[in-house]
Amino acid sequence: MALDLAEVTGAKQASEIKKTQEKSPKIANGLDKDAFMKLFLEQLKNQDPTAPMETEKIITQTAQLTQVEMQEENKKAMKEMVDSMKVMQESNEEFKNFQSTLKETMDKLGEGVDNSIEAAGQMAQSSAFQSVAMVGKIAETDVSGVNYTGEGKVHFSLFFDRPIDTSKGKAVVQIFDESKQLVRTIALDDKNGQQGYLDFAWDGLNDRGEQMDSGSYSVEAEYNLDPKTNHYLTTRVGRGEIQSVLFDKGKPLIRMGELILPLSAALEFYDKDKELVR
Repeated sequence: MALDLAEVTGAKQASEIKKTQEKSPKIANGLDKDAFMKLFLEQLKNQDPTAPMETEKIITQTAQLTQVEMQEENKKAMKEMVDSMKVMQESNEEFKNFQSTLKETMDKLGEGVDNSIEAAGQMAQSSAFQSVAMVGKIAETDVSGVNYTGEGKVHFSLFFDRPIDTSKGKAVVQIFDESKQLVRTIALDDKNGQQGYLDFAWDGLNDRGEQMDSGSYSVEAEYNLDPKTNHYLTTRVGRGEIQSVLFDKGKPLIRMGELILPLSAALEFYDKDKELVR
């Protein structure tokens, strides 16, 4: 078994005692604080009552003890301050890195928002141009009739692509209830030769002169019978030429006679040359 010469000779123990002594602050004559306090208390306890320790000596030794304690406290405070400064420095570095990362992120978000705004603006401008290009075309919308309140008259307009020729068949406006039953027929004899948007008023009566209930009624018209095909030209409420395009908070609206509808209400667009027949 190997022997530790440091343990045998006591060198190891002496080294540890020396290290402990080096760590303890010295006051006077190589004594540390604890040894000095023990010696000082022994002096006070064993002093001659007839010749007590001189006040100046007590003050001197007490001052030495106080000075060492203050040095220890100052040293401890300095160490804590240095540690705090290190932590603050590390925190500052982390905060700087965070700020840098945040700035990069915000810059990227800003670029994305700018691109989105620009794209939205271009789309809105393109949509506006396309909407204006629809002026003069015929639109079929999801509006197909009128709402009758049950009293008074209800006004509406119909678009006629060609001048009405009452010599070609029977030109009439037909009003149907929600079950598709014909309730009223209005002759177009007084509209002969007219075309475009024509205004009408329905008094709410059926062909027998009876008052109709409130509700939704679809309105259609047929005119100018073609003797070769035996088909009439037809039109309806919610169909007609787009007269202009309006914009409400950036959203396009189409004007069709007395109707002003959102562009989204349109189901189909086509040129005026196309005629709806049946």
